[in-house]
Amino acid sequence: MRTDSALRSARRSGDSWLAETNGGDIAAGIIVNAAGAWADQVAEQSGLPGIALEPRRRTVVQLRVGRSGLRDLPLVTDLHASFYFKGEGDNAVWVSPLDETLVGPCDAAPEEIDVAIAIDRFCHAVDWPVEAVERKWAGLRSFAPTRAMQFGFDPLEPCFFWCAGQGGMGIQTAPAASLLCATLIRGEPLSPELAGIHPKDFAPRTS
Repeated sequence: MRTDSALRSARRSGDSWLAETNGGDIAAGIIVNAAGAWADQVAEQSGLPGIALEPRRRTVVQLRVGRSGLRDLPLVTDLHASFYFKGEGDNAVWVSPLDETLVGPCDAAPEEIDVAIAIDRFCHAVDWPVEAVERKWAGLRSFAPTRAMQFGFDPLEPCFFWCAGQGGMGIQTAPAASLLCATLIRGEPLSPELAGIHPKDFAPRTS
């Protein structure tokens, strides 16, 4: 385990990879590319073309409102999928404008216009007075062109494994996705927990 070690390049050396980082070289039999918004960049640094991943910014705002009893409020969205809100505390909600702004890999930060749009859409849906913006943040959700998650060995390099393109479903799918990836990397048969899941549906460069 090495932290704070940026990848500079990786190349095949005999039957293994030699990865050069600013924390020293690392030899490995397999590279698992789980770099999120930077996954295409990691592939290119390893001598492979990217898979056209698109990092897209998503904004969330935590509002304090003049109403109580909201802690167990379920997620509420509109038919046009233009925003959602959900309870976060007794008098607090999370609100998102469901933005998907195309950006480059970065340490994402919320834009004021997206915060304003989120509040405006929330205020048009309910009559709960907004008292304060308590928190605001943004993250990157990366999508492949097909919007399918990308799990599997690269057909151009059998020792380079993709684990990318989870979009907005990474947390919800993590238990099954991590088990699937570990199974494929080890070359084992799928376990009963993965019944009904077909690895070819997630294979990179298949379309």
